[in-house]
This record gives sequence, structure tokens and C-alpha cells, in this order.
Amino acid sequence: MASVTIREVAELAEVSIKTVSRVLNNERYVKEETRKKVENAIHKLGFVASIPARRLASGQSYTIGLIFHNASWHYIQDVQKGVMETAHQYGYSTLLHPCDITSENNAHGIMNLVYQKQVDGFIFTPPADNAKGLILELKNIQFPFVRLTPMDRESQLPYVSATDKQGAFDMTMYLIQLGHTRVGYIIGPQEQRAAHDRFAGYTDALQEAGIRFDQSIVMQGDDHFESGYSAASKIVSLQNRPTAIFCNNDEMAAGAMSAIFEAGLKVPEDISVAGFDNIPLSRQIWPPLTTVEQPISEIAEMATKHLIALLRGEEVECLHCNIPTRLVIRKSTR
Repeated sequence: MASVTIREVAELAEVSIKTVSRVLNNERYVKEETRKKVENAIHKLGFVASIPARRLASGQSYTIGLIFHNASWHYIQDVQKGVMETAHQYGYSTLLHPCDITSENNAHGIMNLVYQKQVDGFIFTPPADNAKGLILELKNIQFPFVRLTPMDRESQLPYVSATDKQGAFDMTMYLIQLGHTRVGYIIGPQEQRAAHDRFAGYTDALQEAGIRFDQSIVMQGDDHFESGYSAASKIVSLQNRPTAIFCNNDEMAAGAMSAIFEAGLKVPEDISVAGFDNIPLSRQIWPPLTTVEQPISEIAEMATKHLIALLRGEEVECLHCNIPTRLVIRKSTR
């Protein structure tokens, strides 16, 4: 049986082939009545759009590049889920591509995706947005991209982020309200804006509560389990150890809990532990982790919609968007 052609759809709907193409590509400025006629014809004839044909007809790849570097895999999974599901709704596929921001060759590889027309636009996850030369080159050629939680917030480049500083402030105040006056902190990677904002939220809360900042109970981490374990091992070995530890993300919080248990202490009886992100791991460990929910998938969904709007030449409703965080209270704090 011969495949149904776009010409047959156009004839049945009594519209031009171009109009059918515009409906298939979810383009704007198609009257709702016309769109329904085309969709009804597609359904009646059982027409299936060929992706290669769409690409050939439009000159687009219908692919979005998702760029990452040295990020927590749990974070990337949530971002990928939000990007892929949203992109699929608009007829786009997703290409996951690593970017070592310290390597110039990586930037060349990504630009090759542009010049070979393998992607129509990019979504950058932190800290890949710190590849300044790459970002500048994309900006200069006016190639569409949207960044998630970028370090640079001053430019007119679009981004979507969470209220990281407020979330960390709220969690620190919650721990203080539980009666903790010595709250340790494990910092995230310094090349990430979120880590700076969360640490600022922590220190602002201490100041608000009239508690002196103590550098001895603050350790540097890298957002991975092992660094949380290492940093917490140092904190719990202190003579005047804190009664609570707040970590920049949930993976480090899980590592911190492991170090606490290994030291013969209990969570939360001896030390309360809190994290940030609310990834699935935070519900799977014991005790379940008190954390700040960063709506990662929602951020990724909004960024994808923004990028597709740019690809269609539409105006982006919110150039710089910040999605609220919220506290998730579980059994790791008391």
C-alpha cells in the first residue's frame, strides 16, 4: 500500500501544501478552522509525516542540543526528562552533548553541530554556560540558545532558574527554628551560580538570626556523593561539631549521612542533615532527606518552550525567569 502524501492531505483539506507543512511544524498564524481541517484530513488519511522530509522541506533539523559538563547525573536526568518531553510535543528530538568547558576542542565540536545544521538551538546546563568563547560565538552568529541557572545574569540572553538564594535562606531558617545554632554547610562547585546563591542564602539566614558565621564548619564540595562524605567526615571530627549540616545538593547530603553513620552517630538524633534539589535519591535513602525542592523538570520545560519560541521567531514571554523553590520536610531533621 502506497504511503499517503502531503499533497493528498492538502487536496482533502482544500488548502495548499505549504499550509499543511505549517500545521505539521506547529507554526503560528494558522487559523484554528484551517488547522482543524488539516488535522482532520491527516487523521482520515492516516498520514504520517516523515522526519527527513520535514527537515528537507524546512531546512531545519528539528533537533535541540542539550549541553552539559560535570553535572550531577541525577540533575541531568531530570533536565533531560523536561527537555525531551516538551520538545516531543512540538515535534523536536533532543541531542545530549557533553561540553568540557576547559577544552577548546569541545567548543569546536559543538560549533560543528551548528555549521552542519545538526541542531536548531541549544539548552545549556550549568556550568557549561561558562564556556564564554562558545557563548559569545553563538551570540555573534545569532544562533538560538537558552541557559539554565547561568553564572552571568546581567546580559539580555534568555535563561530560566530557580530561587536558589531564597530556598537556602528558608532551609537555614527552618533549621535555626528547630533550635540549631551551629549549622554546618557544604558548598557546591564555585563555577556554578546556584552554589554562590545558596551559600549566600545560608549566610543571610545566619545574620538574620544573629548567629555568628563560623568558617570552621563550612567545607567545599563538588556536588557529588564522595565530596559530601569527605567534607562531612571533617566536620563531624571537630571537637565542637555542629548539630546540623546543610548541603548544596542532595547527593552530597547522602554522602554526609554516610559519613555521620560511619562515625558512630545518628541522623537526626545527633546531627540533622538537609539537602537541596529533591531528586529521587532524597526519598530513597534512610532516613528520607529534608530538602529544598528545585523544580528541575519544570525549569527544563520552560527553557525548552522559550527556545522553541525563539526558533519560530516568536517573542519570549519571560526573558529571565525564576521558578520558586519550596521546603520538603522529611525525617533527616529534628
